[in-house]
Amino acid sequence: MKKRPSFFRRTALTVAAGLLVFQIVSGAAMFINLVLPLAHRSADDLADLLVLSAHIWGELPPEKRSAFQLELREKYGLNLQESGTSLSEEIGLYPYIRLLQAALANRLASGQLPRLSEDAHEHFQVEFNQSGQRLYFEFSKSRITPRPSWALIWVALSGILATFCLAWLLARRVSAPVARLAEAVRRIGTSKNAPLLPEQGDAEFADLAHVFNETSRQLQAQRENQTTLLAGVSHDLRSPLARMKMALGMLAEEYSSPLLLRMERDIAEMDELIGAQLTLARAQEPENAEKTDIDALLQDLVKAAMAQALGQLKLRTDGYRCVAEIAPIALRRCISNLLDNALRYGEEREIQIVRRRIKNTIYIGVRDRGLGIPPQLREAVFRPFYRIESSRNRTTGGSGLGLAITRQLAETHGWQVALKSRIGGGTSIWLLIS
Repeated sequence: MKKRPSFFRRTALTVAAGLLVFQIVSGAAMFINLVLPLAHRSADDLADLLVLSAHIWGELPPEKRSAFQLELREKYGLNLQESGTSLSEEIGLYPYIRLLQAALANRLASGQLPRLSEDAHEHFQVEFNQSGQRLYFEFSKSRITPRPSWALIWVALSGILATFCLAWLLARRVSAPVARLAEAVRRIGTSKNAPLLPEQGDAEFADLAHVFNETSRQLQAQRENQTTLLAGVSHDLRSPLARMKMALGMLAEEYSSPLLLRMERDIAEMDELIGAQLTLARAQEPENAEKTDIDALLQDLVKAAMAQALGQLKLRTDGYRCVAEIAPIALRRCISNLLDNALRYGEEREIQIVRRRIKNTIYIGVRDRGLGIPPQLREAVFRPFYRIESSRNRTTGGSGLGLAITRQLAETHGWQVALKSRIGGGTSIWLLIS
């Protein structure tokens, strides 16, 4: 099944997308309305200075031009001289120089195009004709103060960083209470004491936590009442059943009748059914874990089942001793129910009990070669009192509580039960302990 995106991921992406769009729009607005006009203004000012300097140069007598060159260098960072060779237009990725070139072209005589270039020493060169004389200006790249490209890069990087940090914080703030609620809901069915959420934070989350805590207390109370009721009913029913069984036994000593035998079997079935129902209710209470030799436990169960099916069961392990901290009584009951189910529906063919350990997960499987379970019924067989055998015959259909008790015990202790069909026919039911 395809994994769905998490609430945290969807919230973070939504917030990040919205903030990124805002950053792009605001960055474009700032560039168009602020950075670009400043760059145009700076390029126009520099172009005016270059054209004015060239004009003054042309009007000055030769003996005063050296002083003018010194003044330009000290005050404006411009080196002015008569060019000896024509420049090649190599200006790299500098949008500002393109603006300066356009500004110079607008201020020079028509048909006269300025040439701009750069050298390996971080300098720009500008060449154009003034009054029939070709002049050469040189200035450092550091003189260019408006740098739109760098401004955009810094704005983009800072905007993206701020966007993702803010999106993470907002998504975390929203999804953290939901994650705590999901974890509490998962634990409510396995914890003996119902977990409670802190009723604090924002009003909506505090109200949600309050509603959950109230519901959790009610469920816990209902579960305790159900267990108490079942225990009382079991006691009240088993007492008269025991008296009826004793009376039937006394009658059987005096009278031999098939009806008496049938009544004895019915009473035994009723007693067994009451016990199974009480076990299902008690399966909701977790058992304390203890260090357990799982292979030894499985061997005991196989030996006990061999009395019903000699030579029919086979235990397979991965060869390594398997010891873990688990609830041994719950595990024994789960595997025993799976074995009873396999013996009932396995068509008297070989039954395999498989134990594997992969990393931190223990896999215990009971595999038979019976008729199998149709795919559409794989979930239904875990419901209480559900039997594929519709005749309600206890011999062929059982009580319908074995698999229900197994799943309830597994969920109570944090295990998983998986049912799969075998190639060639039959069913595999796996208990996953992690």
